[in-house]
Amino acid sequence: MRQKTIKNSEMKQEYGISSETIVILPDFDENGFLNALICKKDEITKAGLSPYDLIDMNLRFRGSSMRGALDGARTLLDKRYMNPVILDKERDIILFPSRSPFREDCVWLSLRHVRSYRRSGTSHTLVELSNNSTIRLDVSFHTFNKRIQRAYELRYKMQAQMIRFESQVVESGAGYHLKKSKKGLNYVGVEET
Repeated sequence: MRQKTIKNSEMKQEYGISSETIVILPDFDENGFLNALICKKDEITKAGLSPYDLIDMNLRFRGSSMRGALDGARTLLDKRYMNPVILDKERDIILFPSRSPFREDCVWLSLRHVRSYRRSGTSHTLVELSNNSTIRLDVSFHTFNKRIQRAYELRYKMQAQMIRFESQVVESGAGYHLKKSKKGLNYVGVEET
C-alpha cells in the first residue's frame, strides 16, 4: 500500500469527506497504486491517496487521526478489530469498513447513507444507498450485518456517553479557590475568608 504524507494545510477540497460522502472505494491506477474513489450524492471524485490514508487525512484535518479514532472505537465497543470510526460526531459522519481497514480491497461506507441491504448469493451483500445507487460487496450478509450493527452501537454509545457527561457538568458542586502553594510548585485549594 502506498503511503503519502500530506500536511493538513495541503488538503484539497475535493478530498474532503463530508455528510454527503456515501462510500469510499479502493481504485488502482494504471501504475498499480491504490487510490480512493469518493462517492458523494451527485459525483465521484478520485483522490491520490488510499482510502485508509484519505480517512486519516480527514481525521487529522479535524484534529484527530485514524489511530486515535480506531483506539476510541475500540475503547467504546470493547472490540479489537474492524471497528467503525467517527469522523465528525456533530455531523453524524460515521464510517465503517466492509473488511479489515488495512486490506487494499476495503470499502468504507457512511452509516447514514445505508438505506437497506440484503443477501446477494452466499458470500455477497447488496447494499442500497441513500441516493438510490447500489453496491455489491464481496462480504457475506452475516459479516456485513455485524459491521453495520457495530457502527450503530458506536453511535449509540458515543451519544449516551456525551449525554451522561453533559448532565454531570450541569450539576452544581462545591466552590473552591486555587492558588499556588508557598513553594510555588503546586496549586492548593483555599477557603475564602
